[in-house]
Amino acid sequence: MIHHRVLQYSDEWFSVRSGIPTASEFHRIVTPTGTPSKQAAAYRYRLIAERLMNIRPKQTDDYWIQRGHDLEPEAAQLFEHEHGLRADLCGFITTDDGRMGCSPDRMHGDELVEIKCPAPWTQVGYLLDGPGDQYKAQVQGQLMITEAAAVHFYSYHPAKPSAYRYTLRDDFFIKQLRQRLIDFCDFLDFETERCRKMGVFIPVPVSEEAFLKQLEVEGRA
Repeated sequence: MIHHRVLQYSDEWFSVRSGIPTASEFHRIVTPTGTPSKQAAAYRYRLIAERLMNIRPKQTDDYWIQRGHDLEPEAAQLFEHEHGLRADLCGFITTDDGRMGCSPDRMHGDELVEIKCPAPWTQVGYLLDGPGDQYKAQVQGQLMITEAAAVHFYSYHPAKPSAYRYTLRDDFFIKQLRQRLIDFCDFLDFETERCRKMGVFIPVPVSEEAFLKQLEVEGRA
């Protein structure tokens, strides 16, 4: 693996992850059962656009996403206090060939820490039933890329108890995931070149948000 020492959500972080599949989106490639996801084609189109037009995959202006970013340092401190573990900041990690990557929120030795700061109703669900399989591809994908031993899943809400789950490697699922990702990346490369030969793609000179907003205005989104 290659650890890119960049600050998460910085311009450098957005640049290094542009145009490649990342663990937070692996569920769009592989389902929790290891079968191909129906969302794969749409995700592939997005990555091709990022590659050919230099679009940086910035987050949308969503209240809960921004709230999660704001609360993450506080959540990390509480995680350290509750579990007696040090959680160090992490940049962006790719495979040696740079074809895919992930951004664990924190690292503790050879283990990862995934921090969530969700809406109140989501936190209730995590407390009662756990995170379920919705993060399986992301968590196991992080373990695959980083070669880590486990992931500490920690969900924080300032008005509720924290939710916690310790997840080990699922080598059988990781084997399936790895092959699905390799196949996806191979086809992504092929389709990128196929698209490139169709004409010139002009790099987007403004932020992705402004670009997409303009497409909505023009009715082309």
